[in-house]
Amino acid sequence: MEPLVAEAINENWSEYNLPCKCEQCKNDVFALTLNNLPPRYVSKENGVAYVRAQYFNKQMMANIYVKIAEAVNIVAKNPQCDHFKRS
Repeated sequence: MEPLVAEAINENWSEYNLPCKCEQCKNDVFALTLNNLPPRYVSKENGVAYVRAQYFNKQMMANIYVKIAEAVNIVAKNPQCDHFKRS
């Protein structure tokens, strides 16, 4: 699941409405998204191919993009990076 989420975030990173686009904020969006999606574990290379094939499942990708949008909203409201550290 991680490669699908990372690819989706990276492809659209410039479009997200965030006060900061630093690497820490991106990592926070990534972690929050993954924590809110069901895990997809594989132990062999052909399992990776199966998970990647699910990228073409429109409902799965819609779910991923919804979770990314939710994570972006959370990070935008409460950034944890050095640029916004509260004193």
